Amino acid sequence: MIHIIYMAAGNSRRFGSNKLLYEIEGKPMYLLTLEKLKKASEKIPESEIIVVTQYEEIVKKAGEMKIPVFINPRPEDGISLSMQIGLMSVRDTDACLFTVSDQPWLEADTVVALTELFENEKKGMACIRWNGKTGNPCIFGQKYYEELMEKFRKTRYTRFPVYQDSKDNVV
Repeated sequence: MIHIIYMAAGNSRRFGSNKLLYEIEGKPMYLLTLEKLKKASEKIPESEIIVVTQYEEIVKKAGEMKIPVFINPRPEDGISLSMQIGLMSVRDTDACLFTVSDQPWLEADTVVALTELFENEKKGMACIRWNGKTGNPCIFGQKYYEELMEKFRKTRYTRFPVYQDSKDNVV
């Protein structure tokens, strides 16, 4: 089982307003991304999406889509708390794919291809690389959960803790 942890709790400080509600193609940004993840999840055997957010509108929409929601009570603590909340809610799963909500051009097929790569290569991690930069979505196998939780407890990440030089990573 792979859980897709959709993190939609950020405060959008640099954007000036809640960018997740910013409309693109007639829909809020968060919804465009969430719909693509839902489409991807339907193509990925044994997968489920969960949402981590602070926003009532996202809670409501995820509920309508039958997607479980977990509340981030302190989004100002950074992405690490959303990752912790998501990971703690699905600790027994084989792998977790972490993704953010402000990627409206992320395609469902990219997410499907990433999960297939992760499963076929039998590595502990898999990440997307775009223009030479490794980023998210990013998948971590269960063997990394404790290490990730320790990193989350020690520091306030504003970016994904990607192990770029690891031999256990496929991009």
